[in-house]
Amino acid sequence: VQALATLGLGGSEMVAVEISEYLRAAGHQVTVLAANGPLAERVNVAGAKLLDWPVGRKRLGTLRYIFKLRAWLLENQPDIVHAHSRLPAWICHLALRKIPTNKRPVFITSVHGQYSVSDYSAIMARGDHVIAVSNHIREDTLNNYLPADNPHLHLIYGGTSRDEFPYGYRASSEWVEKTYAEFPQLRNKRILLLPGRLSRYKGHAAFIEMLAKLQSVYDDIHGVILGKAKPGSRYINELEGLAEREGVRDKLTFCGERVDMRDWMSISCIVFNLCSDPPEAFGRIVPEALSLGVPVIAWNHGGVREVLREMYPFGAVQADNLAALIHKTGTFLQQTPMIRESDCFSLHSSMEQTLKLYHQALGHAQADTEEGQ
Repeated sequence: VQALATLGLGGSEMVAVEISEYLRAAGHQVTVLAANGPLAERVNVAGAKLLDWPVGRKRLGTLRYIFKLRAWLLENQPDIVHAHSRLPAWICHLALRKIPTNKRPVFITSVHGQYSVSDYSAIMARGDHVIAVSNHIREDTLNNYLPADNPHLHLIYGGTSRDEFPYGYRASSEWVEKTYAEFPQLRNKRILLLPGRLSRYKGHAAFIEMLAKLQSVYDDIHGVILGKAKPGSRYINELEGLAEREGVRDKLTFCGERVDMRDWMSISCIVFNLCSDPPEAFGRIVPEALSLGVPVIAWNHGGVREVLREMYPFGAVQADNLAALIHKTGTFLQQTPMIRESDCFSLHSSMEQTLKLYHQALGHAQADTEEGQ
């Protein structure tokens, strides 16, 4: 069972779906516990079962899923329950707690973010086994929740499929023409791309300020922001106001949430990752863009620092240093750098390590049961 809040287009959601696809291809039965979303089609195509339960909805009524899930677990008897976000992890933990030990699945959690330190967040370190998606997250987990050298804490980086993000890939002419028809302001422009949901820590303000400083020198650049805000959020209005004040409203396009990220990256001059506080836990857009051969500029901290160190150190910029960001971007615009093909952070490696942990966890569970008997 892969448990998460929703099947949206975030990093943790992608990991849960990729694990589901990998396990199904290997012949395992998989159930995804999550509210429906854009990634549900991939779950269905993979042949996994979807329990469309909103276990990530922060309201009192969500607690009823504790009893519903416990009944489902007792009936279906899965071997592993793997939680990828906090409220679903609590629902799983409380459902599992009253299941007899000999019938209880192994509980695994993946820490996909640098959460605020609290009892609520601590659930992500309470799995029988805990996966940290970068060394940055591993250290944060050890500093706040687990004793040093805890044997149940495992570092498993996220990965990028080289089949989905092949080196040298370019979007089809049909896709390009369709995109230009939808966004004619992008034609004959050099695109600076910032993917990520509309959240303050994703660095949109720094991106807009950078664009404002560079527009007078490079009049053929155009900023594109991919991602959507939470329902009811007025953050996009703030960003539009900032762009207006900085004089770049006509050089900035908000394209909303997109499922064709690979194509957008392939037509971009530079892809950015500017997550500030907290820093990105892993930052999958960085290895995705670099796998395609597209230059990346990113703040040099968090999990992104670890990816850049292995794949493209030249793209690193001191975190929150706007002047350095402007200078680096100008350098790239003057002469487009070449990106070497790399095998680092492959999806295959990440999935193999995850499956190995599953086998290890089940082996330990079986050994404990045998000792108890």
